[in-house]
Amino acid sequence: MNVTPVDQPCSLGADSGLLRPSVNVRLAVRGLPPSPVPPLSPRPSLIAPGEGGRWDLCPPLSAAALGTLDFSLLYDQENNALHCTITKAKGLKPMDHNGLADPYVKLHLLPGASKANKLRTKTLRNTLNPTWNETLTYYGITDEDMIRKTLRISVCDEDKFRHNEFIGETRVPLKKLKANHTKTFSICLEKQLPVDKTEDKSLEERGRILISLKYSSQKQGLLVGIVRCAHLAAMDANGYSDPYVKTYLRPDVDKKSKHKTAVKKKTLNPEFNEEFCYEIKHGDLAKKSLEVTVWDYDIGKSNDFIGGVVLGINAKGERLKHWFDCLKNKDKRIERWWSMSKRPGVYLSSGHLLSFAFFCGSHSERRLDSLFEDTEVNGKARRGCTLHLA
Repeated sequence: MNVTPVDQPCSLGADSGLLRPSVNVRLAVRGLPPSPVPPLSPRPSLIAPGEGGRWDLCPPLSAAALGTLDFSLLYDQENNALHCTITKAKGLKPMDHNGLADPYVKLHLLPGASKANKLRTKTLRNTLNPTWNETLTYYGITDEDMIRKTLRISVCDEDKFRHNEFIGETRVPLKKLKANHTKTFSICLEKQLPVDKTEDKSLEERGRILISLKYSSQKQGLLVGIVRCAHLAAMDANGYSDPYVKTYLRPDVDKKSKHKTAVKKKTLNPEFNEEFCYEIKHGDLAKKSLEVTVWDYDIGKSNDFIGGVVLGINAKGERLKHWFDCLKNKDKRIERWWSMSKRPGVYLSSGHLLSFAFFCGSHSERRLDSLFEDTEVNGKARRGCTLHLA
């Protein structure tokens, strides 16, 4: 018997995940036809290792044909920010007649269907191997978000004359990230996966606001900083809002405590960086509450109420703690993110807390201000709200 070795291409070792040579030895008996060689199965490809030297394994070649994406994620726990650096893509699927594409990357936090949860990079023209090196940041991200939310990263092709086309996506559960530690990814894009819109609706939020408090010994007053808002509810037909913020120090007998920020046009993530001063004795703050509300500015009609929050002596939990931290630490700025509600508490001159809930979906600023004034002066609430006195 003569033995004739026949070399075949390398195959992927299933146990190790690494490429290794193999030899398929064909035994041929002189005078008999050779045995058929079984076909090779599709081999996954290996791409650049992630952090810690771990190799990320691509799906089969049919999925890898969509392209690969390199990016990194960093959760800045102290500043409640999630930084997403989109580095580059390779071998994207051609989408245009010229065999190229005009790619951009879109980020979307799930659950959350609002445009406030969507960020995108710039578009790069006529390339299947784009390099962005662009960092997109989500503000107002909490530890709770990191447990329950997933980051969806989509690569799309921009088309000036038609709808933009989807190329591929990947999803990263944020609970896989370690706080204050950059994690690098290099992965193959996949086909589009469905989004659970029922879950998105059930977890709909009005938005978040970053507020700073500081009692200034020099100015003998409370400094209220409206830093920025994030993930605001959309109030306009274009899917955005024109937000601004109002603050009151309650009870407000003389009705002189209202301050308003500038209006930021067409945004759900406005940055204000404005500070207001309330001249008041430090000891009197123990009897006060700060009401902060966010509104959508409309020309020619009443402004729409987006959401609000109350900090101060009649607040509870962490909102009360924010107030006490300010009182205990003179001349120190205390900054916190707060989720806003459709029904923030309103402090009455009688010392009671009024929780209001309007029957309609959007509430006019004029009606709400009138409600405050009438309640404080006459002790009655106007029609269209429900009172719960503690």
